[in-house]
Amino acid sequence: MNRDPLDDMPQDSRREVVAAVQAALDVDEAGAEDIVRSTEPFWDAMERAGGLVDSWGGGEFCYVLPRVLAFIRGGA
Repeated sequence: MNRDPLDDMPQDSRREVVAAVQAALDVDEAGAEDIVRSTEPFWDAMERAGGLVDSWGGGEFCYVLPRVLAFIRGGA
């Protein structure tokens, strides 16, 4: 059985970041959840590389990820 990294996130944080990703990218909830799930390995690697970010799913993550995604979308 595959582990769902969103289940490791507090429910309030999960709702907040999924809603923010939906708004930033104009995607549905399932798409936003899929995008958030896919960021876990990248975010963990950034943390291991010298603490460049806080832990995956933390307050910084919930604030920064939607802004990063909006920046990427704006450049696409």
